[in-house]
Amino acid sequence: MRSACIAIVGGYIVLSLVALLLVPLNAVGAFGMEPDPLSGIFALLLSMPWSLLTGRFASDTSTIWNLGLAAVGMALNAAILAFLCRKLLIRPQ
Repeated sequence: MRSACIAIVGGYIVLSLVALLLVPLNAVGAFGMEPDPLSGIFALLLSMPWSLLTGRFASDTSTIWNLGLAAVGMALNAAILAFLCRKLLIRPQ
């Protein structure tokens, strides 16, 4: 059970980092990618439900601010996952 929790939390963190890196790499057209306005959808989905709550603070002009808000949501989700894993692994005696 412990290794499954570590894999889930680690996998979520890796997916979150990839989603955050995808947005600026796509904006500059790295690796032959066409700039796509929907490249941030993965970051938005991985930061749910916090992205819905921080939506009123999002800006149309500041991509860095929006990525920061998504990163905060992803960090909160990762912390909640890690907390739940620890609580599930602690067995009362």
